[in-house]
Amino acid sequence: MEFVVDMVSKEKWNAFVVANNGSFLESWRWGEFQEKIGHPVVRAAVVEGETVLLCATVITHALPMRKHYLYVPYGPVMAGGIAHVQDVFAFFAEGVREKVANNNTLFVKAEPDERFPFDMRRAGFIKSEKSVQATETMVMDLALSEDELLANMKQKTRYNIKLAARKEVHIVSIADGHEAKRLFLTMLGDTAQRNEFRMHPQKHYQELMKMFLDADVKSRELAVRLLFACYKKEVLAVALVGFFGHRATYLHGASSEKHKEFMAPHLLHWEAIRAAKRMGYKEYDWWGIVTERTPKDQKEKWEGFSRFKQGFAGRVVEYPGAHDLVLRRVWYNAYRIARKFPISN
Repeated sequence: MEFVVDMVSKEKWNAFVVANNGSFLESWRWGEFQEKIGHPVVRAAVVEGETVLLCATVITHALPMRKHYLYVPYGPVMAGGIAHVQDVFAFFAEGVREKVANNNTLFVKAEPDERFPFDMRRAGFIKSEKSVQATETMVMDLALSEDELLANMKQKTRYNIKLAARKEVHIVSIADGHEAKRLFLTMLGDTAQRNEFRMHPQKHYQELMKMFLDADVKSRELAVRLLFACYKKEVLAVALVGFFGHRATYLHGASSEKHKEFMAPHLLHWEAIRAAKRMGYKEYDWWGIVTERTPKDQKEKWEGFSRFKQGFAGRVVEYPGAHDLVLRRVWYNAYRIARKFPISN
């Protein structure tokens, strides 16, 4: 086996991630996006001859005093059918420690997906106190017919979809890209303020749309689309949906306080699901719900929109959650304390 850095081609990388049901967060272009918003990226892989056994997008996140940590989102991605999984992962962890980390790296945080076949603690990782990505989500199987998808939904969700259609809510893509982005950011900001949730910096959304809004959805490389639910000339709701590999993913959404009784978000998502299905995508990922295992503080924040998502029904997916490989114990402990007791002005 060999640990390599930035040596696997873009085509081979994406093909491996897609073939092994990896997340768009492990796609080549997501790494390019991270670099655009200021996070250096290394693409690490474990190979055996010409065969890729494991790959991971390793993102550097800066900390005070010139320190940093390394982050692997929904990864690493492991090839299926490997007999020596433990050896491959341990080899990867050692490779990151020796060839990617340096004296200013406090820890490596990895968040494998549901299919990861190995307990990371056996390779020296510890369970992190907090995950970056959602540890539970809901995925709809788009191989089902539209009638089957509707039948699986809660009765109230089906009713609200039909209600929005009766009220003449219609779903559109706005051709004017600048206006579409402006509407999305305005509505997202209003929704965040109203519901008291934190947004990414504006640059995150701007670069995301700049890079991926015009990408070819049918290419199976990372692309995003904005869909708007409108009543007459008013925009009532918006959804930003990502497409990669075999899966469409609901990334961000917002809604207006106007005409809430029209249930526009229900029809918006149903049409997004239908569009993904027509384009040949196999799954629709709701990108985070709450379950019994969700931490209490997070559950309270997410319960409302989680209830909305779960009305559409699907397979509940539980991820192992974040694990940290500690490289600088004293600094790591200081980092944990600082996160628990942030200094406020």
